[in-house]
Amino acid sequence: MKKLTAYLLLVVTLAGCGKKDEAADPKPVAISEAKHDENIITLTKENLQHVALKTEPAQLSSLGMTLKAAGRVSANLNKTAKVTPTLEGRLTKLNFDLNDRVKAGDVVALVESPELLGKALELKASIDGVIIERHATAGELVDKSKAIYTISDPTQLWAIAEVKERDIAAVKVGQDAAFAALAYPEEKFHGKVVLIGNQVEAGSRTVEVRIAVDNADGRLKPGMFADVAIVTTILDNVLLIPDSALQTGGEEQIVFVALDGNKFEKRAVKLGLEQSGRVQILDGVKAGENVVTDGSFILKSEMLKGQLGEE
Repeated sequence: MKKLTAYLLLVVTLAGCGKKDEAADPKPVAISEAKHDENIITLTKENLQHVALKTEPAQLSSLGMTLKAAGRVSANLNKTAKVTPTLEGRLTKLNFDLNDRVKAGDVVALVESPELLGKALELKASIDGVIIERHATAGELVDKSKAIYTISDPTQLWAIAEVKERDIAAVKVGQDAAFAALAYPEEKFHGKVVLIGNQVEAGSRTVEVRIAVDNADGRLKPGMFADVAIVTTILDNVLLIPDSALQTGGEEQIVFVALDGNKFEKRAVKLGLEQSGRVQILDGVKAGENVVTDGSFILKSEMLKGQLGEE
């Protein structure tokens, strides 16, 4: 009888241990599914009707790295000429005023000189262009050192960028450049680097970089300030998304990838370089996947509400 009782106790004990082991060992699939669901945001049809979500595919493209510098718009001195008398005399007539357009050979002023015995000396424009400076008035005594007019071609200008000494090694002739002027803050003007200065300015420790700019529409004016960006390096075949798709999740940068239907997946992403509103993605999103660009903060709010509800 004692042997039977001991046998039954052993059976009951082993059965109890089996139940504890089973309870303490939940299926790993269930844990994986729960973790996956935390990153999925599902919007109802009603939600979708009241929010404006826009998506854009992650794309492989080129990324231009730029060097920024302060600058100014300048007349193109290779397309600029001054009108000066070759003899001393009295300026008797000015035929043009500021902003007047002239052609090479036009008589722009007359000077009476004793050396010509009463015959007027004709001062002529040497280039086609526009009068950008007027330095004299009729009746003045003038000599060979006196410039009467400055003529320049306004369709060809320079942007002069003041590049820091430490950055000048990255700048090369032929590189593309763009700049914005205060008068047109939302517009970009484009040109190419044509000359790099050979002297460092003592006070600012900068070097002048000359950028040739087309100004056929005449909107740019010499003297305007310019915020210049010179494209120093181009990276090819990098994965890019708009920086508007990025949200901050704790210590991570996240995006929301559009799935089938009304589902969106939160992804932590590893970022690379950023330029002109585009950011390089090193990990977390694949080419062709659609990321939410407008309205991603709404998905982040829905995600946070879900997490608070679970708590």
